[in-house]
Order: sequence, then structure tokens, then C-alpha cells
Amino acid sequence: MSSPLTVRNLTPIAISLLRVERFEDPNTLQSKAHGYFLSPKSTTPATPTSPELSGHAQSFNHQDLEVTLQPFESYTLKFPNQNQPRNAATLSSPVLRITIQTAKAERYRIDSNPSYTQKSTQAFTALSANPSANYNAIFHPSKPIPHLAIQSNHIPSYASWMSTLPDNLPLSAISIPGTHNSHTHYRALPSVRCQVHDIKTQLENGIRFLDIRVQPIHATDTSKKELYLVHGAFPISLTGPKYLAPILQTCYNFLAAHPSETLLVSLKREGVGSATDDHLATILQKHYITPNSTRWYTQNKTPYLSSVRGKLILLRRYTISPSPFNNPNEKPAGLDATAWPHNSTHALFPSSPSSPTSPTQSSFCLQDYCEVLVPSLIPEKLHHCTEHLARAAAVTHPIPGVTTDASHPVPPAPLHLNFLSASNFWKRACWPSAIAKVVNEGVERGMCGGFYLQSLGSGQEEEEEEEGVVRKRQENGDGSTGVVIMDCVGENGDWDLVRLVIGMNMGVLLKYSFCIA
Repeated sequence: MSSPLTVRNLTPIAISLLRVERFEDPNTLQSKAHGYFLSPKSTTPATPTSPELSGHAQSFNHQDLEVTLQPFESYTLKFPNQNQPRNAATLSSPVLRITIQTAKAERYRIDSNPSYTQKSTQAFTALSANPSANYNAIFHPSKPIPHLAIQSNHIPSYASWMSTLPDNLPLSAISIPGTHNSHTHYRALPSVRCQVHDIKTQLENGIRFLDIRVQPIHATDTSKKELYLVHGAFPISLTGPKYLAPILQTCYNFLAAHPSETLLVSLKREGVGSATDDHLATILQKHYITPNSTRWYTQNKTPYLSSVRGKLILLRRYTISPSPFNNPNEKPAGLDATAWPHNSTHALFPSSPSSPTSPTQSSFCLQDYCEVLVPSLIPEKLHHCTEHLARAAAVTHPIPGVTTDASHPVPPAPLHLNFLSASNFWKRACWPSAIAKVVNEGVERGMCGGFYLQSLGSGQEEEEEEEGVVRKRQENGDGSTGVVIMDCVGENGDWDLVRLVIGMNMGVLLKYSFCIA
């Protein structure tokens, strides 16, 4: 009997599973000829290409399905023992050749071996002439059942992915990929380095939340505008100090070239200097924000996309007093996140009201469990991350003119911030890259697997495998992820997790399309 394989539809359209065929894996056949089994490595695709299969495409078994999967839904493929022909027992490593069809009657095919143990991403082969779309699949050897998540390649460039979103979406409704300590990509101590790509590369590949930590070079003189980039008490580069100004210029240049986009920029004071938050606030306002006021969104309320395209959104993690803001036009300075709770597994906290009589204007729902002191706590960190994804997905977002009144809309939901990052500088097994390897992969598997699906209940996963049940999307919420903030994104060219987060915007877009139809 072939190993089961769960197929997940992570495209915004319905997809039909038409046919499944079983073949001997040509990689296995080739290795047998040399007297050994060739186990797939990380550099080898987890599924053979169609040309490789062409010489071994004698079907040992096939199954016609006609199972339709709506967006988010999944279905487990399985060949019962009683339906297998006699020669099926000779298949030591069977490949499943899966044919799908879209509503436009276009067909595509992919080959997958459920027994493989490495994650991979592979494109579907179009069987119809002049197909209107391209599809790929992410294979995860998840336990107990491996998963194949189907995605559509509908975004021409991830440098401008927000161009497909409606103007009246609140920021909190958008699934946004981000990076933690985004500036720590330089050659540095491994315990300090959190990223492998520079800011420009991150932005070009879809990152829209930047987490920046700075320290003024002088503790009292506000005429000295330079701000060191830091990570906690440590410098971020072994080749000399790095500064904030070039990063902001990179952001300005990026937004000038891609005016459909917006960037959330979280700024916080860290380091060993004696400067205060007020000192930092004065420098930022005087030398960075006011001279570029048209490039910044600094109101203290969750914005709609129309008001922040082409702009940086200030998320402020440093306190301010009235003294730096004699000009009332300079108030308030960004989304106020100064009440940020440390090491929180789940916190809902409001920003400070802009005046004693005005209501709170923005709020945050946070997961930032960062003190993973020993490796045994890494699974706990992953658990908190996936729980927070579920919280974000369960939120139904009010959209002016669509699901709430255009003139007097229901205020936006809290902005969900989900930090996948954690570390312990003093323990190698808990350095950022070590934790990211486990947590990023775990979150990616979860998003391809059970994220935003109805629960089958305790002990029901086996029933799904036996009966071939289609798992439906959850009935509540929009399926958004909120802001997912990661370490070590794009390592070895793997941007799948970033692409998955962006792809989850299909939930709120499906609701939007349904409501205006």
C-alpha cells in the first residue's frame, strides 16, 4: 500500500483532483542498478521531474477521483489494499502522479513521492495549451501524513505584491511577512546575526515589516544625528559601526520604485549608551521624520492601505514626552507600542490615547516569547507561534464600504504581531539561526497543513486518512496571519514561508470579492 498524501489547496480558486497514478520512483530504480538506495538530499528535489519519469511511466495503479477542493481545503489520497493489482507489491518506492483541473478546464500534473524525507518546492506541468496560470507545490514530510500544498504563481513580482490589494483594507487585515532585527545581516557574531540578506533583498522578496534597534552616538547632543544599529548590547558588524540613515534611504528608494507598497518600521532604543528615549525621539523627529514628512505615516491609529501606500509606518517602541513636540502638527509620533510586554506568549495591549479625553486609537495582539534559554523550550516557542497564527486567522476584519459602513466604519481589529524569533546569546543551541531552523520550518509545515482548517477532533486524523474526508476551511475569521516576523528568511534561496504568508491574503480577498459581487 502506498503511503497516504494530504493535498491542500492554497490557491484562491477551486481545484479538482482528477486522477492519481502510481509508478516506481526512477531515482530508486537508478540506485538499485548500482547496488544502493539513493536517499534524497537537500540539494535534490523531493519529487522527480517528468522527464525522469518518462522512462518508467508504466502505470501499476490508478484512481479516478473528481474531488473538488475549495480554497484552504485538503484531502488525503490513499490506495486501499484491496484495489491494488498483484504487481503493486513490487513498488518499493512508489511515486504518485497527480492530475488536477481548474474551473477553466485547464489541467496540470505533478509527481510526488510521499516516502521522501526532505521538503521541496516544485512546479506543476501544464497539460493544457496556453494555460492561464502557473502552479507549484510545497512538499513537507509531515508526520503522520506528508503534505503537498498547491499554490498559484499569480504575483508577477513580490516587490510589488501589495498592488493586488484593495485600498480600503485596514493594515490589520493584511497578512504581512516581516523580519526580526532586520539590520543584522552583516558579518557578525553568530549569536547576534539574525538575517542572511540585506534590507534591499528582503524588500524585493516581499518583506514589509522591519524591526530596527538603534542607539544615538551622543547621549545629550541632538545635533549629532547618527544612530548606531545595534542588537541588544552588541554591535551588529565585525567590520565597524553601521548606521540607520542608509537603511532608511534604501526604504525610500524602494517605495519610490514601488509606490503601491507600504513598510511597517518598528524603532526601538537598545545598546549600552546612556541616551534616553526622549533624546532618541528628538533626533528621529528633527533629522529623519520631519525632513521626510511626506514619506512617513505617524498617526496613532491603524491605517487603511490607501493612506499609507508609498510610506513608512512608524511603530514606536520608545517613549516620548511633550518636550520634543512643541509643534502640535508633530503629534502623535506613530503607532504607540511602548506598553510592549516583555517575553509575552499572548498579550493584547492598547496604545496610549493621544489625549486624556480621546479613546484609544490603536492596539496590538502580540506573541513575542523570546527567552528560549535551553533547546528543550524550542517546541514550546513553536507552539506559541502556531497558536498566535490561529488567533489571527479567527479574526473577521471590518472593511469600509464592504462589511461595515463606509462613512462611519467599525474600527480596525488589533494588529497581530507574531515573532517567530527567540534566542539565548550564551548557548549555541539557542542562537537565532538554530531556533529559526526549527520554528520557521514548523510554522511553514503548519500553514501548509492544518492552518485555518476545521478541527476533526481528537483521534480523527486517522479517520480522515481512512475515509478520504475533505477538510473544510474554518467558518469564523478571514484566515489572515497578521504580521509574521522571522529570523534567517531566504536562507539558501528559500523564501517559501514569506510566499505562504503573502498567499494567505486570499482569505480576506475572497470575502471582499464575495461581498462586492
